[in-house]
Amino acid sequence: MLNERKAEAQSSLDKARAAQQRFFLESDVRNDDAITTLENAVDAATLRLSSLSDACAALAAQIVDAEQKLGTETEREEREAAAEEIMAMADALQEGLESVLRGLRSLVETLVPIEDLSLETFNFGNFLRKTAREIELAGGITPSLLRGLAGAVERGEAKIPRRPA
Repeated sequence: MLNERKAEAQSSLDKARAAQQRFFLESDVRNDDAITTLENAVDAATLRLSSLSDACAALAAQIVDAEQKLGTETEREEREAAAEEIMAMADALQEGLESVLRGLRSLVETLVPIEDLSLETFNFGNFLRKTAREIELAGGITPSLLRGLAGAVERGEAKIPRRPA
């Protein structure tokens, strides 16, 4: 509505200026009362246009501010959701690694009494112990790194990871 009123004010100013110029070109320029009336019409139209322009600019600034706040809030929500998802992945990974470790350790304990029966059972036991150590190492690092990433994403220090389509 302000833009409509501004357009009307611009039209009024254009008409007032045209009337003033027409008067100067076609009428008695010694008629001070007519000149004053035309100047007052131009001044009033200019003031109205200026006031409406200021109001439109202020409203545009409010709209930009509201859009920025909405964008910031949307990004915060996206970051929070991504951080929660990453934390859930870290928890699931840690739980899965712990479960695998329990299974491997149980299997290693089953092999201990028969490891010395053959080179293959001995090598298999060593392989399982080595694998368990590697998983234990990864389990101590990877979930922690993921939790750190989740915090950085939530704070805006890291990009939100995007999954490939």
